[in-house]
Amino acid sequence: MAQAPAHHYPTIDPTSFDVVVCGTGLPESVLAAACAAAGKTVLHVDPNPFYGSLYSSVPLPLLLPSFLSPDPSAVPLSPPTSSGDDSHSVVNLHRRNIYSEVETSGAAPGPSRRFTVHLVGPRVLYCADEAVDLLLRSGGNHHVEFKSVEGGSLLFWEGQLYPVPISRESIFRDATLELNDKTVLYRFFKLVKAHIAAASASGDEVGEGEASAKISEDDLDLPFIDYLKKHKLSPKMRAVVLYAIAMADCDQDTDSCEKFLTTKEGIQTIALYSSSIGRFANAEGAFINPMYGHGELPQAFCRCAAVKGALYVLRVQVSAVLMSELFTDIYPNEEVLSRKSAPLYSDDDSDSAE
Repeated sequence: MAQAPAHHYPTIDPTSFDVVVCGTGLPESVLAAACAAAGKTVLHVDPNPFYGSLYSSVPLPLLLPSFLSPDPSAVPLSPPTSSGDDSHSVVNLHRRNIYSEVETSGAAPGPSRRFTVHLVGPRVLYCADEAVDLLLRSGGNHHVEFKSVEGGSLLFWEGQLYPVPISRESIFRDATLELNDKTVLYRFFKLVKAHIAAASASGDEVGEGEASAKISEDDLDLPFIDYLKKHKLSPKMRAVVLYAIAMADCDQDTDSCEKFLTTKEGIQTIALYSSSIGRFANAEGAFINPMYGHGELPQAFCRCAAVKGALYVLRVQVSAVLMSELFTDIYPNEEVLSRKSAPLYSDDDSDSAE
């Protein structure tokens, strides 16, 4: 399809910005919010009719045209061309599809607010996660609503689901655990708590008792599963610690695991888990998730940026990068990656938000 002449495209006013950010995914949204908070003028564009890019939570009807269907107009990256001015060169950009070929069957349901598709899978956050801290510091928490993951973590063991104990009281109240398991698990958590307290204290404040509570460097470098075996945790208790609390994502008890947790990494995650429990009055467990999907996270930072004066334009793509002679002199070997296709503006798809 022939592209409309450039003079038919609606213009963006103002025409000069300190920062232009392409795509409204989570990293780009955090960057835009930070730049706007620092007093920079920001233009934030996205080729989609919604915020979030690949971090979005979208209705199913939007999934097909936006992400899955290949774009027949996409062509390979064109070589740099002259802008008609010897002091500038133009690098044309074209959008790449996520999948080279997609096959679909059936009809998508009509628009509905009853469910959305999480493009990168459902996610939960520790209450003390760095992302939550960033939301609190930036004010983004005012633009997103969270809910607690009810019941805490569950462990699937020998065909049944078991609640994961999160405190001394829950350990000894758990009727599914043997008395020996309860005692060993409690002693292990007590040891980890003492190590975390000793490690967080400054060097001048560490006494002999606190220093002796710290886990040795040799043990911290061990695979975490070996350290758990060293403290005689049963297979079920090791599974609780490794997968329900430390969140290991592969079987730590086999040689086929690509990434073995070290004791240091495992204890860091246990510390995060422990500090997450009870952090918020309306979240009893360690985990929370955005009520309307994790696509709310980039939108929260976009709203923060908009409050600080950032300009948002959806359904807009960057078609080319204009490089000055000064830039090419400083970065003679700089490569520009192909990220976008289609013109910078379209006749009927320009949209401004906030």
